[in-house]
Amino acid sequence: MSDKTSSQAELDKQLLDKLTDSPFRSVGAMKAPDSKGDITTWGKEIYEGLVPIRATLYPHPAATYTLHLDEKYGNLLGNLHGGAAATIFDIATTMTLALVQSEGFWQHWGVSRTLSCTYLRPAQVNRHVTIHCEVVSFGKRLVHIKGSMKDRDGKVLVTCEHDKVNTDTRSTKL
Repeated sequence: MSDKTSSQAELDKQLLDKLTDSPFRSVGAMKAPDSKGDITTWGKEIYEGLVPIRATLYPHPAATYTLHLDEKYGNLLGNLHGGAAATIFDIATTMTLALVQSEGFWQHWGVSRTLSCTYLRPAQVNRHVTIHCEVVSFGKRLVHIKGSMKDRDGKVLVTCEHDKVNTDTRSTKL
């Protein structure tokens, strides 16, 4: 393996570790301050179930996750409910910000400005899917992230575009 390929592989592994260890991913497993119980979080199982499998910074910061679509995310037809798909993308695209965030820069993951999902094919429950998220553009205040969900055959099921606004406290100039 060439030095360039070896160093790229090492960088990709570091990025994958950064996603895996991200505080955002562990939100679902957090305990209440009094340690008497779990914090009830919308989408808790999604935080815990999204498993990062690839990450890179080039040509854009991007991550790929795998997720088992449990039947609790389904509609009466046995397919992924549209609202559940939107929640999955909200969490996965935001988790991908771990690749670019630092102290004082997207530190608190921001809030959604728009989240648009396009449902192309039904996603059957009780199956695994891959979710690919790419940070297309990011700055001090706004970020634009694209996502796609594919089945095991690589067919695109759902796509999304997610715009977020940074909520980090602005530092005051002296």
